[in-house]
Amino acid sequence: MTNEQLSEWIDDELDAAGCAQVVNGLVRQSAQRETCSLYWLIGDCLRGEAPSGKDLTGAILAALADEPTVLAPVARAPRVESSRWLPIAAAVAGVAVAAWMGLSLWSAPLQEAPATIAQQQSVTSDNIAVASAAVPGEPLPDDQRYLMAHQASAMGTPMAGVAQYIRSVNIEQVDRR
Repeated sequence: MTNEQLSEWIDDELDAAGCAQVVNGLVRQSAQRETCSLYWLIGDCLRGEAPSGKDLTGAILAALADEPTVLAPVARAPRVESSRWLPIAAAVAGVAVAAWMGLSLWSAPLQEAPATIAQQQSVTSDNIAVASAAVPGEPLPDDQRYLMAHQASAMGTPMAGVAQYIRSVNIEQVDRR
């Protein structure tokens, strides 16, 4: 018996002698019975008459129930002790560098100041140049006052983020009485 004969028998296209031969073959061979069952299922699916499958949810729940339950906690990686102290060491190093830089900046001018005064030449009237200080004779125009008052919001300078913290001094002529 061939697969073509089996397919013809399922589709009712086989004569009576061929049907008897196929039925005898199905009785004797289990492989042919499995193939016949598969062909019947394919035919049902093509006609839209697929049988309702097994309870898939029930099968999954049964398989989950058969699995062993693990009660041991998840193993954690051992903690490295140096990583716990690393942020503290970084903070101490930062404070040390800041203190060292601060002391080197502030202590240098104080140490050099007496030596600078001792090395200065005496001032005589020959080497004094007269400098003229230009004091504006009239007050600033209104647009300059506006710009001075709103310089914190000006973003055109390279130090735009710092400009709001800089204090500008405006020299206007003061009436002297």
